[in-house]
Amino acid sequence: METRVITIIGLGRTGASVGLALQKSQLDVTIVGHDSDPDAMTQAKEMGAVDETQRRLVPAAATGDIIIIAMPAPEVEDVLRAIGADVQEHALVLDLSNLKAPGQSWAERYLERGHFVGASPVLAADALDGVVRGLDGARADLFQDSIWCLMPSSSADPKAVETAVNLGRLLGAKPFFLDAAEFDSLVQGVETAPGLMAAAMFRAVTNAAGWRDMLRFAGAPFARSTEVLREGEEIAHLALHDQAATLRWLDALLEELETVRSWVAEGDRDRLVALLTELNDQRERWLHERAENDWEEVPQQDTGPPGLVQRFLGSRGTETL
Repeated sequence: METRVITIIGLGRTGASVGLALQKSQLDVTIVGHDSDPDAMTQAKEMGAVDETQRRLVPAAATGDIIIIAMPAPEVEDVLRAIGADVQEHALVLDLSNLKAPGQSWAERYLERGHFVGASPVLAADALDGVVRGLDGARADLFQDSIWCLMPSSSADPKAVETAVNLGRLLGAKPFFLDAAEFDSLVQGVETAPGLMAAAMFRAVTNAAGWRDMLRFAGAPFARSTEVLREGEEIAHLALHDQAATLRWLDALLEELETVRSWVAEGDRDRLVALLTELNDQRERWLHERAENDWEEVPQQDTGPPGLVQRFLGSRGTETL
């Protein structure tokens, strides 16, 4: 059957940006939004990210041909538990949280119907600087030239996976497949570790003598490096999801800090300058490669005008999805 209703659960920056991108695509569907915060639903509708809002979670999910869960990882289990018995038989349930293996496990436990696929947008380089969080940071082109990481379970229906691929293309992203456990292990290094580093840095400053004066004069570098603390609950969830991996990253960070500390203690300016210069060069290369985003594994297809796109998101004939 065709896709007629897309339900977005979670109307923060990611969820609202998905809605704005789909609206811009002129896809002939109704976009329903749900969030536990009534103000978020009101703002999302006023900005045009959703056509309708539904304050109750289960009815919102029950109407969706595609259900997009744009919630922090700690909240995904509660969502799947709540909607599991009411999802339509043909529905695609797309989890955009930043942990994938737990989502697959919860889907197997709670979803009585529907087809579950894990996805994660890896934003393009120009979306990494000056990030505005929450609904104020939502924009229709947020996913343009991004990577659409897909982690379907082994039991996922091929048509559900195809629908997930094409949804990502509508958002402007390129598909890239990998294993859920592999993805989660990589997240430990690039999301969990920076969050714990920010916590340690902020705590070190606030435990120091005269910390109020230091914070009074702290500038952009300190603000940027500790901004991730706004996601404190999610950082803690990530850190404890795979404690062994988290500990390995912390040990690696401590080893690097010990090396840098020894050079500072020795007054070795040449080594410090060389290290910082080399790392900056590597960072610039990373940003350049990220801007290229040439990781696509699935050949591009012309999805055609909106009417065809709608069928492309839907099914072939009368099959599910």
